[in-house]
Amino acid sequence: MAEKIPGWVERILIPTLESRIKVIVKEEVGHLEKTMEARFEGVGARFEAVNSRIDSFEQNTDARFDAVNSKIDSLEHNVNLRFDAVNARFEAVNSRLDSIENTLGAKIESVERRFPMIEEIADLKARMAVVERRTAG
Repeated sequence: MAEKIPGWVERILIPTLESRIKVIVKEEVGHLEKTMEARFEGVGARFEAVNSRIDSFEQNTDARFDAVNSKIDSLEHNVNLRFDAVNARFEAVNSRLDSIENTLGAKIESVERRFPMIEEIADLKARMAVVERRTAG
């Protein structure tokens, strides 16, 4: 292909075109670099804004979880207090039932000890009735 290009074109025009193309390419690359830098700065600013919102969301969420945990701790404390009160009442009821059981046991033993005596009194009354019938009749 070099044989078909006249010598003057090769000596004068091609170096001029090459230098002009280099200048144009350098200007376009510079312009593209500036455009890309500006866009990257915009993207960077957006990322910073998103990161800031994420940080704010995390802080807000942490604060809410702390509040919920505090409420749960308070409720747990109140429930434990109520369970302790209920347990105390059950212990008091158990103590009263034990006392009643002991009292009833003692009364039943007393009654059981009296049965032979009552049987003897009933037997004596029956004998007296027989004696009274015999003497009356």
